[in-house]
Amino acid sequence: MSLRFGERNGARRLRVTLPPVVPQDTARRTYRAMLTDQVTPVLEDWGFESDGERFTYPSTVWHLGVGFAPMAWSTVTAHRFDVLVFAVPREAWTQWRVREPALPDSPDPTVYYAQDASAPGGLTARLGELDAGRADARWTVHAGVDPTPVAVTVLTALRRHVLPAFAGRSEIARAAV
Repeated sequence: MSLRFGERNGARRLRVTLPPVVPQDTARRTYRAMLTDQVTPVLEDWGFESDGERFTYPSTVWHLGVGFAPMAWSTVTAHRFDVLVFAVPREAWTQWRVREPALPDSPDPTVYYAQDASAPGGLTARLGELDAGRADARWTVHAGVDPTPVAVTVLTALRRHVLPAFAGRSEIARAAV
């Protein structure tokens, strides 16, 4: 997936700042190392709070989350994953919980909920769907291969699509990126 001209310099700068990851003997371990050593520190610098493969953006008015979801057909040599984005007003979530008490206290971005998050101005989408001009994307990390290019592509897409959407919904001042 190629980047637009203006994003290339940002992606290059981002790639230079990422710590190296030693490729592991399985794709799942390489994915874990990429997530732990490269993706999580950058997202935390951008203001996200991490909980494994889920990241939340601080807001008292909204539930804002990003989740990394492994795909079912991954193998030892290739681990496929998707990045899911979820934003819904806390008030709407509370109303849904009243009608459906089985819903958790706060939404998990990696779980599909039947409620329409877009009706109250929210968002629920896969990261690959947010770039209207490109084909939908999912990502793959391979065993024994440096995952840095995948991390850069995912982080660049998050910076381009998710940070502006979340910053516009959050009353917390946005970190400079």
